Amino acid sequence: MNHDPQHRANEEEIQPLSLHKIVRIAVRGIKVRIWRSVLVVSGIVLAMAFLSYILCSDAFARNVLEYGSRDLIRHLTAEGIINLETIADQRVQTYWVAGLALLISLAGIMNAMLMSVTERFREIGTMKCLGALTGFIMKLFLIESLFAGVLGTTLGLIIGFGLAYVEGYFTYGGEVTALFPPLHLLLSILFCFITGILLTLLGAVYPARLAAKMSPVMALRSEM
Repeated sequence: MNHDPQHRANEEEIQPLSLHKIVRIAVRGIKVRIWRSVLVVSGIVLAMAFLSYILCSDAFARNVLEYGSRDLIRHLTAEGIINLETIADQRVQTYWVAGLALLISLAGIMNAMLMSVTERFREIGTMKCLGALTGFIMKLFLIESLFAGVLGTTLGLIIGFGLAYVEGYFTYGGEVTALFPPLHLLLSILFCFITGILLTLLGAVYPARLAAKMSPVMALRSEM
């Protein structure tokens, strides 16, 4: 890191770009690296589809006793799909699975974002040589990550909840909608959406900060 007073003075004289211009640069970068962007979004889609599927399937199972008809409960019990004696243990297991889904989602998203950032070290070095500040680099990658997170999370939710509803229809029949009231569905979608965005930004913070803190020489010499 350069501690030269003249270098710091030059940095202070550089006027930071507005957020609007940074967003435009981020969008342009996504278009240029469209296939890499698709891979990043795909990683987020898979992670969030898995999480939303688990949460939706769990909601169906939890709401059977509360919203399901007696005939449905009797049928599911006879088929061994639900067990009234072990339903509490099943819920604990589901919570563990949901927690595992969160960890898998975080790992998948972090891996996708790490690959996206690290392969651009040379580009970062070039930008820093042209006067780009650390804050600009951070904002650029976080905004790109936010776009990927919104798109990937939205697609993941559609796929995850869609698959869970299809499976639920074959398991619970026409009562599948009653087992997941609109308010519960809305809250679950909101939770998954916020979780996906937060995980995406969290997964991008470390690699973006690592890249932004690199000296221009080291960034240009990096081979990823």
